[in-house]
Amino acid sequence: MKKVVFLFLLSFIFAGTYAQFGIKVGANTTSLKITGGDMIENVKDAQWGFNAGIFYRLKILMLYVQPEAYFSTVGGSFKYGDDPMNKELYDFDLNRIDIPLIVGGKLGPIRIHAAPVAFFTISSKSSLTDFEEAMKGTTWGYQVGLGIDLLKKLTFDARYEGSLGDFTESVTIGGHTLEPSTKSSAFLISVGFMF
Repeated sequence: MKKVVFLFLLSFIFAGTYAQFGIKVGANTTSLKITGGDMIENVKDAQWGFNAGIFYRLKILMLYVQPEAYFSTVGGSFKYGDDPMNKELYDFDLNRIDIPLIVGGKLGPIRIHAAPVAFFTISSKSSLTDFEEAMKGTTWGYQVGLGIDLLKKLTFDARYEGSLGDFTESVTIGGHTLEPSTKSSAFLISVGFMF
């Protein structure tokens, strides 16, 4: 009898399971926050980038798990100097592979989700001479967001992203070696197609 109940429950779970593979493309706007003394001034303007990649959605009844992998470009700017009225502007650009593991719920076409995400920096460019050496290979963050699915093929997402760790260890600016706290946040929008 226990085997029959177990098989029935197992068949019920798999009857409600459905998987889809998809591709996505989107845009992101990143804000950088650097703290580490009076000589650093954050630049408030967010910088736009883009992302493109793949995902795999496994739906079980009203829940779903969606691992993703996508290429993204992000960047930011900050000012540094002794003189508050004459600080020098520094900027940077990062190319990353982002891998979130989305877990969410679905009610009709509407989805709500959250995810841990790993950021793998694959290249960087900056006006700082030793910026590339200062970049960590991997950092961690999180995403939360909403989505909507249309026509069983199109998917739209809007997400907020934050970092849990610093993305630099130390940088040298104007002969001074700093170990600042460097965190970023981003807002992402994307459209995807499911096969």
